[in-house]
Amino acid sequence: TLGQCMKHETGIPDLISEDRFYLAVLNNPNKKWGPEELLEYIYDKPAEFAAGDTAVYSNTNTVLVTMIIEAQTGKRHAQLLHDYVLKPLGLNNTYYQPHDALPSFTAQGYYDLYNNGSIVNVSNLVTGSGNGYGGLYSNIYDLYAFMDAMFIRGNFLLPSSQAIMKTWGKKDDTNYYGYGIQQSYIRGNDFGIGHKGRDLGYSANAFYFPSKGVTHIFFVNYGT
Repeated sequence: TLGQCMKHETGIPDLISEDRFYLAVLNNPNKKWGPEELLEYIYDKPAEFAAGDTAVYSNTNTVLVTMIIEAQTGKRHAQLLHDYVLKPLGLNNTYYQPHDALPSFTAQGYYDLYNNGSIVNVSNLVTGSGNGYGGLYSNIYDLYAFMDAMFIRGNFLLPSSQAIMKTWGKKDDTNYYGYGIQQSYIRGNDFGIGHKGRDLGYSANAFYFPSKGVTHIFFVNYGT
């Protein structure tokens, strides 16, 4: 179901774990991928588990959600992101690559790409982002404004939508998954609500800890 996609309970393999995909990225680093092209890398792959049995994060799930949004609205999801999230919240320093041009001062991203102890600038590699996973470039001030509206003041979504989003499903090793969000860093009744982000040249976290009233956001320009 759509809900299982959002809670990562489908068992559909993660396309970015496919070596063939990353070889294609390295061979054509500036390619702007389409969702159908990405899905080809998991064609005929067996399910990792029966849908609903457990939860394992898969970027393929969010690609499918994006395709469903576009099919139902007849609009590009990048435009919907601007119209319904970025503009209403005034997130003027947030960009969705490759749909938006990044400013010249964007932090460069690095990784030990060849596993030889030497980091390489990988900022120019487009790892399929912009298809419902990855590709969102921002700063801590915009992310805090988003977290404030979503979780602290909680006035961005209708209460009924908030309740659905926070309907926690299955747990993997370290996270519970809601509809598009994670509950992570769980220690008893203490936990963070938000999301982690990892890409070839960047890492990021944005979490609100309701028991402490603390928001924790960080960016690192070294990837995974």
